[in-house]
Amino acid sequence: MKNTFDCYIGILSNGEMHSLSSAKMAAPLGQLVLATKVNQINEIPARVYNLEISSEEDVKNDILSLIGASNSPLASLTLSAGNVFNSLKLAVWLKSLGCTVIVGGPEVTELSASHYANLSAVDAAVVGNAESLICCLVNDGLQQELPNLFTKEIIPAIQHLLLDFQKISVNYFLLFELSKHAGVSILWGSDCHLANKRCFFCSRQKKGIGFRDENLVWQELEIPLQHGIHKFYNTADTIARKPKQFQRFVEARPDNFKNTIQKVFINATQVNDEITGYLHRLNAWTAIGIESLTRVESSGKGKTNTDDNYRAIDILAKNNVDMILTFILGLPNESTESMRRDGEKLLRIIEKYGNHIVTVTVSPLLITIGSKAFERFYDACNSSLPIRHQGEFYNPLSCSTLYFNKFCSVTEDDIIRQICYLQMEIANINPNIVFDSKGLDPEKYFNIKTSI
Repeated sequence: MKNTFDCYIGILSNGEMHSLSSAKMAAPLGQLVLATKVNQINEIPARVYNLEISSEEDVKNDILSLIGASNSPLASLTLSAGNVFNSLKLAVWLKSLGCTVIVGGPEVTELSASHYANLSAVDAAVVGNAESLICCLVNDGLQQELPNLFTKEIIPAIQHLLLDFQKISVNYFLLFELSKHAGVSILWGSDCHLANKRCFFCSRQKKGIGFRDENLVWQELEIPLQHGIHKFYNTADTIARKPKQFQRFVEARPDNFKNTIQKVFINATQVNDEITGYLHRLNAWTAIGIESLTRVESSGKGKTNTDDNYRAIDILAKNNVDMILTFILGLPNESTESMRRDGEKLLRIIEKYGNHIVTVTVSPLLITIGSKAFERFYDACNSSLPIRHQGEFYNPLSCSTLYFNKFCSVTEDDIIRQICYLQMEIANINPNIVFDSKGLDPEKYFNIKTSI
């Protein structure tokens, strides 16, 4: 059967929100899965671009070269919090080249899909994962009715589409300028307990529960390793929900990966001596999400409490496992006093465990579609969502500003000022620790940083 499309372009655009760390250590994994699939099954040229790494000029030149011999190119853009405006500008350019443009990613939800599908530069919007739809799209085009695929003419049925992990593969060779990446994401599996539920409003569906063959995963990583990449992000929601599965993954690691680093995620309640033994063998940077050291109940994280957080940090340090600690400022009812208490406790942790901490990330609460904060904000604002740029369904930075005004006794400026203070104090205690903050309004951050 002849394909409707004869070329696939996958793009993750850069965003408008500022991150302090310049180390870009991830790759657009979802786009790589799609590109690998159409390249293997439909046998058409495919390329994935990451504009957080590559310059827009280089990306555009390569796209022009790639589609030069194409009669019907298909372009897919991943919309994530903060990159919608830049993505839609690229969509206009791609449309001018004759591309059919589809959008997906976490910002395309049941709530927003029709909005994006009806923009002049966009032909379709996909809710949830597109891995099970992409080959049908390439074969038959947009005229058919597919679950979760919104077009200007079709509002589809929404279905929960789980991935068949055993049929997924990732070809990192399809990633443009792979060697420029400080690290790449890896797809080992997903063990999210919410796999069979939908997030609020948006049907931003979890990809399901399952694991890929660990030997295949390590085999795929040979390509980035050969390109000089030695840092890998394991995208599993937590690597410790099934410890035996993680043990097999660790034991399957080839000898030539011994000097590489893996960033993994784990819940504080799951940290114990057994699992930290595997983390140490993997040479892992272990990320723990500690939303607040004094008000963890405000984060809506359920079973985790402050004692769990301290116990997990202590066990990881005792077993010489490097840590990445992440904190959120701006939980409901955040005040000057609560920020001060959390800051003092954080600095004491740095003083005690600093030699085992590689990164500390302190970020303002970001209002991303489908989150608990978004649900609360949406209800309080009577469904009125602020935008900054033409074409946006909503803007997370604008939402966050209003959220802090409504639900906290501190302002966004107060939170950014506290982030700057912690950045300086941590550098004084241990200058080897990388300090990061994500989701900052760049203009506000630089103005406040300069004034301190």
